[in-house]
Amino acid sequence: MTYLQIEFYLDGTGIYYDPYEPIHLDALLAWVEIPKFVKLDNLGKSEKPYDVSLPLDKWEIRGQWGWKASALFPGEDIFESIQYWRKKFRQGKIELTQGSANLQQGVYREYNTPMCLVVTNKMVAYACGDKHKIAKILTKIKYLGKKRAYGKGKVVDISISDVDYDWSIDRDGRATRWLPYKNGIKLVRCRPPYWNRIDRINCCKIGDKIQLK
Repeated sequence: MTYLQIEFYLDGTGIYYDPYEPIHLDALLAWVEIPKFVKLDNLGKSEKPYDVSLPLDKWEIRGQWGWKASALFPGEDIFESIQYWRKKFRQGKIELTQGSANLQQGVYREYNTPMCLVVTNKMVAYACGDKHKIAKILTKIKYLGKKRAYGKGKVVDISISDVDYDWSIDRDGRATRWLPYKNGIKLVRCRPPYWNRIDRINCCKIGDKIQLK
């Protein structure tokens, strides 16, 4: 296993990125691998998830374990942009409605919702694992973040480099991923799928100053 830096190069149109709910590299790998064994669509938030093996080293902290893979961070040159996603009533389907279509509420409601984007040329993550196996899995990743149907977060290339530092769980004493922490205010699982409610514990936030021992 080696220390790795993974760079996802984007097309420059922006990514829907929430720093409080960042994408984790192991979540991307699990998103590709888990459906080989079980259908995620059939898994509820309160049902025990399937633990898939990933080509990553493991960390163990305070009786918990997870994968040595950081969250994804925007590149150095970034700025924020606001765009809008819209849902308009399809006039060509009006014959399927009964009575007058209510455009203010209900199934025919029209939307014009702001979409906060981070415009950057790349997203960066760190890991400790098998470089070639990780690279093979990541070929399946074409978009990052939400609003992929709107073309946001499009990945145009992925670069994986060997590095001589391990920033997969912390960098200069600050967390680069969610980790068990008794005073943490983030209630989340230690490994993917992170949206699942089973085995959630108190974790630190990304960037919190932590002591691993």
